[in-house]
Amino acid sequence: MKKENTDNPKLFEYRIKYNAGQYHSMQDSYHYYNAENAEDALNFHLAMLEKHNLQVQTLSVEKYNPYADKWEDESTILSQEA
Repeated sequence: MKKENTDNPKLFEYRIKYNAGQYHSMQDSYHYYNAENAEDALNFHLAMLEKHNLQVQTLSVEKYNPYADKWEDESTILSQEA
């Protein structure tokens, strides 16, 4: 039986797509986070926004899958946070 190492949790790369315009600009931007899960990545994003007093529209949360070399949608976390 393999013992799970809780001292060094596995981190995944997440990117959060957002729109920073006051009335929602034409260009979307991304912030990238290393986190254990989508909820942590979103919480890091929200803390950064609060720290810098930014008002944005968060559009999506994606997790990078290095084995498939693609981003996987995990945006359901956005509806859970509301």
